[in-house]
Amino acid sequence: MRKSRNPWFLAIALLPLFAAACGTTYSSAPPEYPRGDVEGSRYETMRGLATRLVNRLEATREELRATRNREADTPLFGDLLDRARRFRDKLDDNSNPPRYVRADVDEIDRLARQYDAETRNVSASTRAVQTWTGAQRVIDRMQRLLAGADVDIPSDDDTTPYPTGPGNPTYPPYPPYPGGDTSPSGSVLSGTALEDVRRAAHEVVVRATLARDNADRAGATYGDSDRRLLADLSYFASGARELENRTNVATSVDRRDIRPFVERLMEDARRIDTSLRGSGLYSRAGSDWTEVMRLLQALADRTR
Repeated sequence: MRKSRNPWFLAIALLPLFAAACGTTYSSAPPEYPRGDVEGSRYETMRGLATRLVNRLEATREELRATRNREADTPLFGDLLDRARRFRDKLDDNSNPPRYVRADVDEIDRLARQYDAETRNVSASTRAVQTWTGAQRVIDRMQRLLAGADVDIPSDDDTTPYPTGPGNPTYPPYPPYPGGDTSPSGSVLSGTALEDVRRAAHEVVVRATLARDNADRAGATYGDSDRRLLADLSYFASGARELENRTNVATSVDRRDIRPFVERLMEDARRIDTSLRGSGLYSRAGSDWTEVMRLLQALADRTR
């Protein structure tokens, strides 16, 4: 009997050693799954900051190109802008939102610091300096957000509130949806509602392109402000094409996925509208641009 019990005693004695060797302990709960860099409202703040960063970098690039500042419009700046755009699009991807963003922010910060060091002695226009400084401040807020600080999304320095009142135009809304609804219930656009949005997005591209082409009349003489305005119109048309492409990718589209693009286009359009009406280019581009503003209002109503 004594010999028959020894193997069992030996097995019981070796059980804790076997568990430890397998990396399993029973004295404490298993570790929690690691959390992401930002979650919840902090994720939404980071997404807003990413949008602001792209806006300011794009404004800087357009100003550099309008003033033909090749010393500052370098391939490194193009790399920074491309990285910022990819980061913004990653955060806007509701179907597969990233859990970790620190590496992206650090890389954007590294590129920005390198570009700033290389162009510190390069002369640029006041507007280019202001928009670049604004971009640096946004990156700083991103880093502070990741460090645990509470930050807000700054207003876009390049976008002034759209004026209303005497002397400023108002654009009548497009016809409402059948039945009188201006925004059908549900977040997904499909069927007739989606077709209406697609047609409006396509027409924005067409009208914006016509406004740009009509404003850029062959043989005309332009000052710096006119060249900036033409560059802004070209940039706007590119953004409108991006929106059109996003509405054509599937048989249904979530309003929340395209609403940020419509809002960015509205901000840009209001800034351009103010500049255009104060320039000599309005006489050539005004009719098409008025239609752009009306179409954007329709898109804004239908993507709420």
